[in-house]
Amino acid sequence: MKLTALRLHNVKRFAGRGISVEGITDGVNVLSAANEHGKSTCFEALHALFFQPHSGNPKSVQMLRPYSGGNPIVEADITIEAGRYRLTKQFHSGRRASVTDLGSGRIVAQADEAEAFIGDLISGGTSGPAGLLWVRQGVTGIENRSKSEEENDKRVRESLLSSVQGEVEALTGGRRMSAVLEACEDELNRLVTATLRPKAGGRFAAALEERDRLQEEEARLAKEVEMLHGALDRRRSVQARLSELENPDEEAGRKTAIANAEVVLEAAKLHDRELKALDAEATLAASRRDEAQQVFDRFHTALNRSGELARRFALAEKELSSAAKRRTASLAESEAATAEVQAAEEEERIDRQLLARLEAALRSRHAAERLAEVRLRLEQAEAARQQIEDGEAAHALLAIPADAVERLEALDLKIVGLRAAAEVGLPTLRVDYLKDASGSVSMDRQPLIGGEDRSFAGIAKLDITGVGTLTRSGRGAGDCGSHAPNIACQARCRQSASGATARYCRAEQAGGTRAGAPAARGSRPEWH
Repeated sequence: MKLTALRLHNVKRFAGRGISVEGITDGVNVLSAANEHGKSTCFEALHALFFQPHSGNPKSVQMLRPYSGGNPIVEADITIEAGRYRLTKQFHSGRRASVTDLGSGRIVAQADEAEAFIGDLISGGTSGPAGLLWVRQGVTGIENRSKSEEENDKRVRESLLSSVQGEVEALTGGRRMSAVLEACEDELNRLVTATLRPKAGGRFAAALEERDRLQEEEARLAKEVEMLHGALDRRRSVQARLSELENPDEEAGRKTAIANAEVVLEAAKLHDRELKALDAEATLAASRRDEAQQVFDRFHTALNRSGELARRFALAEKELSSAAKRRTASLAESEAATAEVQAAEEEERIDRQLLARLEAALRSRHAAERLAEVRLRLEQAEAARQQIEDGEAAHALLAIPADAVERLEALDLKIVGLRAAAEVGLPTLRVDYLKDASGSVSMDRQPLIGGEDRSFAGIAKLDITGVGTLTRSGRGAGDCGSHAPNIACQARCRQSASGATARYCRAEQAGGTRAGAPAARGSRPEWH
């Protein structure tokens, strides 16, 4: 058996990719690479291909699986007396084994039959000659084995190596091999130095110099030969072209070919014109066909539309009859509703008349109250004017006492208090709107905020959206009597304040002479 190729895929460091060792020939084949490049992995996979069944999963097979997982595949091409075969095994998931005849491409064995085929190739197992398939520093396999098994296999291998060594010594004649080695070393020493460099003046050094010279000469001649080859090729092409041009038969043939080409050209031009005319006719026919297709499509669409309209017309007739029935019922309901509306309008007219009368009465009442209030104010104003005139006549030349300003401020405070007391007694309004109310109520053109109290004096006009105006008087009989003392007090305070202010202004205008006269006489004016 001879091994000619080895291929791996998804084995140990070659996760997700493959590697192949091709071209293994007779003799010694060296597989060389730096450390940790997968040399041992190749031999481990080869050992598993021959000595591990594909259906098992021992630790030695698990070691072939990469850390990322996957299914290791090992394939080897061998040559035996029966022919050339390819052995393939896949471990873990999808386990399979096959033997393929490379000559015919036919699979000759699978599964257990393939294992039996491989077993026949390595008869004797690791104890036989196949044990030398991979010699790993005294270890006979890649699996972990007991020490006794290792020692037994080691003795078997040592005996096997001894037998091989004896055969080699018998073949070389024993000591003759040593003599041959010594002769080779002497010859080598005459040619090279101890560091295997060529000796100066020796045959090996001369041969190397001659080799270098011949290589340079060969390169120079190769360039010349390449140049001459190019020149010869150009010369042959020129001569061939010249012979074609100078040959009378060729000239006549060319003229005939030109004439034939011109005839063919004219025919082609005529054919081209005919083709263009036919293309125009075809384009016109296609355009007419498209127009006809469009007309047909429109007709088909109209036909479908007609059917749809007929169906809708039937439905519309049914709906029309139903609508007529509903219209009759609606007319009856409308007549009843009209009667109700007329009755409601009559009630509304009566309500409007009553509301107009109420508004007229309210306006009359408001006018009477306003007139009484104006007359009262007029009387108060006349009395105040009379008091002012009397005060001005009596105290024209009086000076303002020192505490006049304080008394005025006290009077102002009293007036403010009286006004506040009057405002407390004023009537108030409050509006609470419904949640779904659409209108609003405003007083003096200012909307009333819902839920807030608002006071007023005199007469208040409430504008109700969509209804009308509601007039409310803020003074009753009891209110006028209760506030009369306050009003009289306010009037007296105003008269006193006005008189004091007028006297102060006249005293300022009169100057210091009149202001100092009462002080010189030692008399103080009386303050009213």
